[in-house]
Amino acid sequence: MRWFSARFAAALLITIAPCGATGRAAPPVADCPTGPGCGPPREAVATDADPYAGMASDPALRGLATASCASATCHGGPRGGNHAVQSFAATTWVNADPHAKAYETLFTARSVRMARLLRIGPPHTERQCLVCHSVQDVSPHPLPRDVLADGVGCASCHGDATEWLEAHSLADWKGRSPADKAAVGFADLSGALERARVCARCHVGDADHDMHHDHVAAGHPRLYFELAQLQRRWPRHWNPHGRAESSPDFNARSWAVGQAVALEAAGTLLEARTARAAKAVRSGAPARWPEYTEFDCQACHRTLATAPVLAAGNPLPRQLPPGTPGWQPWFVTAAGVLDAGLDEPLAGTGADLAARVAALRRLLADEWAAADAARIERIAAEARGVVRVASRTAVTLAAAPDIRVAAAAHRLAPRAATDPRLWRGWDAAAQTTLALEADRRGGPAALGVHHAGDPPGPLDMLRESLLHPAGFDAPVGFDAERFQRQRADVP
Repeated sequence: MRWFSARFAAALLITIAPCGATGRAAPPVADCPTGPGCGPPREAVATDADPYAGMASDPALRGLATASCASATCHGGPRGGNHAVQSFAATTWVNADPHAKAYETLFTARSVRMARLLRIGPPHTERQCLVCHSVQDVSPHPLPRDVLADGVGCASCHGDATEWLEAHSLADWKGRSPADKAAVGFADLSGALERARVCARCHVGDADHDMHHDHVAAGHPRLYFELAQLQRRWPRHWNPHGRAESSPDFNARSWAVGQAVALEAAGTLLEARTARAAKAVRSGAPARWPEYTEFDCQACHRTLATAPVLAAGNPLPRQLPPGTPGWQPWFVTAAGVLDAGLDEPLAGTGADLAARVAALRRLLADEWAAADAARIERIAAEARGVVRVASRTAVTLAAAPDIRVAAAAHRLAPRAATDPRLWRGWDAAAQTTLALEADRRGGPAALGVHHAGDPPGPLDMLRESLLHPAGFDAPVGFDAERFQRQRADVP
């Protein structure tokens, strides 16, 4: 079954797809279709000003290049059906993992057009693009194109291998403690917490990975992140033994920890944005605030024809005043679903986070467009509070002996009653569906094969109701009443 829509899937994947081979030269810039609003032609993009043109990989960069991992005697062997996944991990990654084509995406006509609209250089040379579409964020210095061409490669997730490349092939490597491995730059991704935090850098953002409203307006998909669903969609190129997949509550744990980490990342990003804005205001410089990706897109981008008509004298209750674009409905409802979905004794943990997120939302309802430094700094302080509680929640959930998800209607109903406008929206419906998915369908993606979906059933129909119409990148026509009826049919 499709997941929401091809557009939504593109947002989840940050518009990246599988690649062909490691260590190859960078792909040519795509020819841009003719017509108004198109990006510059090829010769206008591949210029001598390209800082990466003609550069060859230095031996000192072998800890960043995927080629160091993908030899046939290491992780690039032929795919097999045995448990020795490490021998063909790179083979699986390069042939099936969408991260492998992240850099190549920067050469498409869409990316070229986005760069033109943003008035930046070619996207394959811009650090703001490269930090999420290549291994560039691991290095403070510009990397050569044959390293960037690997896309989001091994070092992006596992860390710069310069200090551990040889050591991790030794017999004693597996016996070393996580702290010893971390000391030499190795990122252990065996648990849900570590995975979620690595993913959230780009799939949510932070001070150095800021995909803001200008990017969305130019054509970049809005980012949606939920760890459990992504792990089911993407191929596994590792042995699950001793990792998150080995626990029976793998999917529920990934969902719960991933939601807390996503909220931690959203708070971190808001804190960085408001801190920069306040500093700019105090210095008299132009400030990027409000930052519109912090708010509900559909508050502005919707047709009035779809707005609900309220009976005179019988308005729906709401927490936010009219005309207010609520803060991050995807993450706000994530906090509510996490609160309602966790079984005892973890429910109180989720409640603390939900309360902190609600407080931030109420503050932004009054001060979302504030232009003075003092009010912007109040928002930054509240964002720091969300980060602290979310971080503590994520750590608690990651260490819990067992996690069960029970996103039952009787638990969600009281929360939905506090703000019907929020909870009748598409974001809340999507987050509820993700919680049901975590509860009903467990297990990781198949080895090297994208998850093909389960036999159609009520949950599949529920997801179908969330699809965006053809030609739209928004939930135009989403029917909350139909969703609730179908929600009740899910066993």
